[in-house]
Amino acid sequence: MTENVVLVGIDGSDTGQCALEWAIREAKSLGWPMRLVGAYSVPNVATTGIDVSYVPMDDESIRDGVRAVVDDALAKARSEGLEAEGLVEVGDAAGVLVEESKQSGLAVVGSRGKGGFAGRFLGTVSSALPAHSECPTVIVPICWAEGRQPAAETAEGDDEDMDFTGRIVTGIDALGKTNPALWAAAESAVRKNKPLSIVGVMSLMVVGPEWLPAGIDMERYQEEAKASLGACVDALNEKYPSLDVEWELFEGSPAEMLIRASHTADQLVVGSRGRGGFAGLLLGSTSQAVLHHAKCPVMVVRVNKKDRSTVK
Repeated sequence: MTENVVLVGIDGSDTGQCALEWAIREAKSLGWPMRLVGAYSVPNVATTGIDVSYVPMDDESIRDGVRAVVDDALAKARSEGLEAEGLVEVGDAAGVLVEESKQSGLAVVGSRGKGGFAGRFLGTVSSALPAHSECPTVIVPICWAEGRQPAAETAEGDDEDMDFTGRIVTGIDALGKTNPALWAAAESAVRKNKPLSIVGVMSLMVVGPEWLPAGIDMERYQEEAKASLGACVDALNEKYPSLDVEWELFEGSPAEMLIRASHTADQLVVGSRGRGGFAGLLLGSTSQAVLHHAKCPVMVVRVNKKDRSTVK
């Protein structure tokens, strides 16, 4: 049964620490307790950062090491006035966190880790967990804590029209206003008193020089995309009248556009599945690329089959 608890994967890495700090802030905002989980697998200890010349390769020693890291994280969370529990589990880190996600309202991990005690690189976990988690998952990059460079220095191309400073950004595909990611982003923006930007990306497939979209086709696709984005804004205004929300439509690669948006955004929210089609607001198919290269925390919200079936 799902609980209102923030689940955090702990591995002792710098990125894991960034994820913990972000999760602490989020737990405070939500008013939820935290569940801090460390996982280990003894056969994989040789691939971790533990000096095996001094530490015996036995379950008890490895478990004690994991427990020490989890206890440190637990102390940090409690020092912030949060209710928190720490768990140490035996098994594959991704599998353990997926199982724990069934009883959580939000999961948080770092984008890359150091194998550490977990027995699997946290970077691998950050790819597997969003795809299988039973709750929304946030991936926190190391640069979130270190601070980001100005967009002009980090982004490729002209980013004058992509300044999302202080805003939560969500990318919307053909699901439009039925996309769970849209509503998760809106809830987060309202709770944190931040403005929301809805981003659509037109990505037309050009087969070759013998076939190019006609001008009239481009206009139709643009109008359809604008109508979909406008409907999203209308739906949000109806439920959240005080929410500052706007939409932006770009042309290009969805992954590239969202990654560029992450250079200035406070947070990205995307769906775990997308829908392609000719007009290509195409979001879900790019989520893995966004996770690997985003400069801000990325929330991945699962889009189930029922949601996808509403799009014809």
